[in-house]
Amino acid sequence: MIKIGGMRKINPELMSFIFTAMVKGTPAEDAVMSVLMIPVTIHCYACGRTNTREDTQFLCPACGSRNVQLLSGLEFNIEVLEVEKSN
Repeated sequence: MIKIGGMRKINPELMSFIFTAMVKGTPAEDAVMSVLMIPVTIHCYACGRTNTREDTQFLCPACGSRNVQLLSGLEFNIEVLEVEKSN
């Protein structure tokens, strides 16, 4: 499983399609890649709220302040990799 933050602007369906094309004709041809999208989450120091955002603007959706901290959304991690030995 790959975790990708919303700030990365990566299309998970396109990434899976490319992965499938890359492994075609290789020993990994039957491999499956799953992608988990992590939302952009910010904490606002002005109003104290923590919110998720659909866009990548650094504005608090509750009060409009720019005094925010990014909590999640920059991830790009291989979280789980399972390999089975074939006979």
